[in-house]
Amino acid sequence: MSEPELDRGTTRMEAFSDGFFAIVITLLVLELRPPDLPEEASSFLLERHLLELWPHAVAFLISFVNIFIMWVTHHELMRITTRADTRFLYLNGGLLFGVALAPFSTALVAEHALGPGASVAAAVYAGVFLWVALFLNLLWRYLAAHPDRLLSTVTPHDRRRISRTYGVTLGLYVAAFVLSFWLPLASIAVTLALAVFFAVIDRLSGFASEDIADNEP
Repeated sequence: MSEPELDRGTTRMEAFSDGFFAIVITLLVLELRPPDLPEEASSFLLERHLLELWPHAVAFLISFVNIFIMWVTHHELMRITTRADTRFLYLNGGLLFGVALAPFSTALVAEHALGPGASVAAAVYAGVFLWVALFLNLLWRYLAAHPDRLLSTVTPHDRRRISRTYGVTLGLYVAAFVLSFWLPLASIAVTLALAVFFAVIDRLSGFASEDIADNEP
């Protein structure tokens, strides 16, 4: 494969996606607003209002971890991809659509996770990450079905192993979404656990692109 063929749209797409992820992660923190108190407010009053922000802080932390790990996964996927055609770009756009909804779903769950609308808020929250996980799966399945768009070091065994990892993870996100209708707080916690699980299983399964590259004879 010639050198130009190794960069047919992947660099520009990855740069655009990286910037998109960075903007969304930055927008998350905008929900952590300082308490609206006068300058002469006492330390006790300020501390009490800061403690009242804990649902927003927890929602920010969980969303940050989820989006960051999804970015890492997307980054690793791009590193073993040699070509990005139009269909692949549209699938990537579907993924970014879900990422763009993360600040909204985070604000929603921070406001309503402890109220009567908790199940709806949790369903939207888990649903957004389910959407992103779905399109990560679609991106990978498309590449797996067109191995000529992958590095030559990605073997059939690697493809089967990665497919299993993606499939299991998607199924668990579906479970988190369904759980949100009965146990909303547990569902939100599961999304965090899934993100960490996905990060760990990537390493254990040898998904990381540098690990695959190391297999080159």
